[in-house]
Amino acid sequence: MNMFVILSIVLVVILVVLIVFFINRKSIKIKILEEEAAKGNPETQLALGLMFYSGVQVPLDKEKGSEYIKKAAENGNAQAQYLYSGIVLGADSGKTPTKEQLLEAASWIQKAADGGFLTAVTTLANMYAEGKVLNKDGKKAQHYFLKAAEMGDIQSQLTVAGIYHFSIGMDKTIGYAWYKVAEHNGNEYASEASAKLYEELSEKDKLEALKKADEYISKYSGKKLN
Repeated sequence: MNMFVILSIVLVVILVVLIVFFINRKSIKIKILEEEAAKGNPETQLALGLMFYSGVQVPLDKEKGSEYIKKAAENGNAQAQYLYSGIVLGADSGKTPTKEQLLEAASWIQKAADGGFLTAVTTLANMYAEGKVLNKDGKKAQHYFLKAAEMGDIQSQLTVAGIYHFSIGMDKTIGYAWYKVAEHNGNEYASEASAKLYEELSEKDKLEALKKADEYISKYSGKKLN
């Protein structure tokens, strides 16, 4: 599945989630929201953008919805920044985005990732790992996978564990610790992987791995975001 398709799917999912979150009463006064949005409130701008873009409680107007989402993005809302990247790509148009669109979308994804929006962090990590839109950069990919892992993304926890497990010169005890975090967060594969890695370690490293696992589990195992 290419990045364009992934972003298209994610955009639709996030739109649905945010619509439910922001718009749960039929009595919402559009005029009040528009007045608040005019003051520069990014959350209200995003809410209005979702309403117009999806035609919820207002006539469908994707252009107006896109404008509000863009304003929210420009005002620093990380969710809006990620959603706007999908709009830039024409995620619901069915058309293949141009290189210029891809690069503009990547810049918004970068902003959203820096703003702490988890989906943007994982998307950016994969973009650096794949090298199809941004230049391939293993260090940056690892940085963002680690950030996502620390935020609670189980797949990223497995990815980071795998990097430390299989990369030459990396500390395998850290890989073991991340496997155990993913296992405690409910991933069955992590249990098998951690057991296999444990058997590869020296007796000294086994003790260190168990110590690190306890530390990492205490810090990260309560985060189950996916």
